[in-house]
Amino acid sequence: PGRSGDHSTLCLILAAGQGKRMKSDLPKVVHPVLGVPMIEHVVRTARRAGMQRLVAVVGHGRDRLTPLLDSLEVPWVVQEQQLGTAHAVSIALENESADEVVVLLGDVPLLETATVERLLDRRRSAQAALGVLTSEPDDPGGYGRVICDDGEILRIVEERDASREELLVGEINTGLMCFDGNVLEEVLPKIGNDNSQGEYYLTESVSIARDLGLRCVPVKIADWREGAGINDLFQLAEATDHLRRKVLERLMDSGVRFVDPWGCWIEDGVSVEEEAVIGKLVRLSGRTTVGRGARIGDFSSLRDAEIPAFARVDPFTVLGPCTDRS
Repeated sequence: PGRSGDHSTLCLILAAGQGKRMKSDLPKVVHPVLGVPMIEHVVRTARRAGMQRLVAVVGHGRDRLTPLLDSLEVPWVVQEQQLGTAHAVSIALENESADEVVVLLGDVPLLETATVERLLDRRRSAQAALGVLTSEPDDPGGYGRVICDDGEILRIVEERDASREELLVGEINTGLMCFDGNVLEEVLPKIGNDNSQGEYYLTESVSIARDLGLRCVPVKIADWREGAGINDLFQLAEATDHLRRKVLERLMDSGVRFVDPWGCWIEDGVSVEEEAVIGKLVRLSGRTTVGRGARIGDFSSLRDAEIPAFARVDPFTVLGPCTDRS
């Protein structure tokens, strides 16, 4: 097919990696975070940020990933050889074009909608060629360093290619980027693979854009965990716990009462109205809705259930399909 003539924002979700450190045949991005596949979190965030044109780049384990993408109505393309992020983006753009291209990663599920919106707004307002989400983790080891001056990015250098001085920089690249679409099309063919891994890094676009006299701006995330990728089962557990606490805190702020909040499992897609009371060790999953003032008894497990306002659910109640994605 020919190139799309739609000039709206295009969001690319990179999800071709193997994820060897997960020690599993299941593709990394399909592993659940708080009961939902991590790539589904990314899709939800992109759509909440107003991006309706999505394309995922798949590779390893795609036979188990593409059915999920199809169910989410996300088109996908295949990166047969994993030759780097720039190579993945090039494949995705073979039949697509847009005035603006956002690159998200399928293994970064904690990203907030407001952060994506801030990235887009910053690049647009600065009239920059590209914007990069950055953060400052406690330990920057393993990440590419973002070298900035006077509010602009000079270059991004991978850790294995960094000098001693560059390794002292605490600001790191999350891999999440936003491009002027025309600039991206111009710089992609100029990205080479002259590095220790022999890969085509999308981050090289910064140096190329600057050589063209164009601006590149950083957008720093306040909490580095929001932009952190998941690479092993321990990080998966940490991400799940982080999101679980955020969901519980949001519900309590809205007036939901918990007998023992930290013992409960409430998934991100669940809706609970104010003055509802949630008992001990309760699990609410899927598209469950709990009306105002309802009471959920201890040790109950509800999936895709609709609990009306002021209803009473007895302790040990189990409702909904038995399928458990966690």
